[in-house]
Amino acid sequence: MSRNVWSFVLPTASLWILALACAMPAPASPAPPQDLATQVEATLQALPTQTAPAEPPTTTPPPSATAVPSATPSSTATSEFSPTPSVTTTPGSGDPRSQLGDPAWRDTFTTGSNWTLGEDSFTRAKVEDGELLFTGLTSMDGWRLTWPEIEDFYLEAEMNSGDCEGNDHYGLIFRVPDRHAADEGYLFGLTCDGRYWLRLWDGESMTSLVPLTANTIILGGPGKDNRLGVWADGEQLVLYANGQKLEEVEDDALNEKGGFGLFVGARKSESLTVNVDEMAYWNLP
Repeated sequence: MSRNVWSFVLPTASLWILALACAMPAPASPAPPQDLATQVEATLQALPTQTAPAEPPTTTPPPSATAVPSATPSSTATSEFSPTPSVTTTPGSGDPRSQLGDPAWRDTFTTGSNWTLGEDSFTRAKVEDGELLFTGLTSMDGWRLTWPEIEDFYLEAEMNSGDCEGNDHYGLIFRVPDRHAADEGYLFGLTCDGRYWLRLWDGESMTSLVPLTANTIILGGPGKDNRLGVWADGEQLVLYANGQKLEEVEDDALNEKGGFGLFVGARKSESLTVNVDEMAYWNLP
């Protein structure tokens, strides 16, 4: 049974848009109502191709709320559940996946039941040959959320950068308190040229918690496979790539249960498709 999931776009300063994915700039007229929401990330500057990062804008209007289905899908064809591991562990430089045992939830994309699929003005998502093909159709970030809500966790996704260029980017959005509006959340992203960053959207402003930072752990360039991971335990946020620790920060803005998903931004390319092989999370003991 397919599971409808919401995606969101932050609006321009005076225009509200509901659509299948979130992106900007907003179209001239609203998309037809469906079981999803979109929010346009207005005024967000394009990430630079140089090493000096561009800071996001300080203000953006809050979105309008839209009803979102909240029931758990009856089909678990692509979801696997297991008890929370009993082992006690703390994040370190090693691969968290090897410390935590079996995931509490796992999607291998044999079907698209955990996601809302299809295309709108901003993004396109489809499942094909055991992968989620997620395409950003504009120069702005677009994201889609799956259905679980999680609190303290290790979350990761295996993603291929596709035919990317320069500062095209992709990654994880997590700790979204309200999946109906998606007006808050953290975004952890990788760029095609091998950099990473962490941002916080609080409903009014976008804050850079980790600026664009190069690291050889990240495989840069088109067609590269990277495994992105986030360890979130209360205020502690630890970023990983390919099983190795990138950076650790503390932030207390969003430390309660929330939604999560994927995002993509075609900054350099006319459009960008990233392939997602697997996504999973582990509940922290």
